[in-house]
Amino acid sequence: MLPNAAPAAPAALASRMSPGLVVLTLALLLGIQPVTTDLYLPALPALTVGFGAPVAHAQLTLTALLLAFGCSQLVLGPLSDRFGRRPVLLCGLAAYVLAAVGGALAPSMLWLIGWRAVQGAAMGAAVMCARAIVRDLYVPADGARVMSRALTGLGVIACLCAPIGGLVSDLFGWRVALMVPALFGAAALALIALRFDETLVQRNPNALRLGTLVSTWSTVLRNPTFRAFTALTTCAYAVLFTFLAASSFTFIQVLGLSKSQYGLVMLWNSLSYIAGTFLCRHWLARHGLRGCVARGGWL
Repeated sequence: MLPNAAPAAPAALASRMSPGLVVLTLALLLGIQPVTTDLYLPALPALTVGFGAPVAHAQLTLTALLLAFGCSQLVLGPLSDRFGRRPVLLCGLAAYVLAAVGGALAPSMLWLIGWRAVQGAAMGAAVMCARAIVRDLYVPADGARVMSRALTGLGVIACLCAPIGGLVSDLFGWRVALMVPALFGAAALALIALRFDETLVQRNPNALRLGTLVSTWSTVLRNPTFRAFTALTTCAYAVLFTFLAASSFTFIQVLGLSKSQYGLVMLWNSLSYIAGTFLCRHWLARHGLRGCVARGGWL
């Protein structure tokens, strides 16, 4: 989302949808990320054997998804400023469902990698718009409280993903595990289509102009705080997703755990994430944003 997008009228917009509906919408949109990245992890060794592919190719299903997820937001943010959050969400979630079904039915590893890339780009629409919606509807203090509640929902979803993925993979096979995100995406799509009102009051007609994009990106890239936070986040996510890409092969093929047992191991990772969010709130109150980020970086 562009920093110079037209400001919203938070109170008027928030009154159109109940607070509970807003939190539910945000939780579903943010929850698409762990559903997409975590739920299929117990099935990775099985789908590798099923396709007769090397482990490195299977891990590309996660790499391609993450690259598409990151790059897509450079385009989807301006698109949502130009045309609104709702159209971008409807198109993005529809593409997500299609990509999830395509991945589940993929005839080869190459097709699966391609569909996962599409899925990652579509996931970018959901996560990016969720944060933009908060900015549209609320002043910063209220937005932080609403986002905190939504992140609690995200934590619950993240806790359930790997155990459900392991159980589904054990009982029904890896293709069914790849189909489950399509059901989640369809539920989010139905909610947006039936209950979600547009939150962007005034669209920005200049959002997609090349000069506007270059100016915005240049301003952001010159900001030292942005560069520092980006470097820290990059390091954290590099470690996390390196672990995710290798963990299922290590726990299932090397240590001999079942897919369901591996899902329970991953549950503890999600619980530690939730514990970290509570610690973050405590540190924010005592040390402020910079102090909290610095302590998190040292950890």
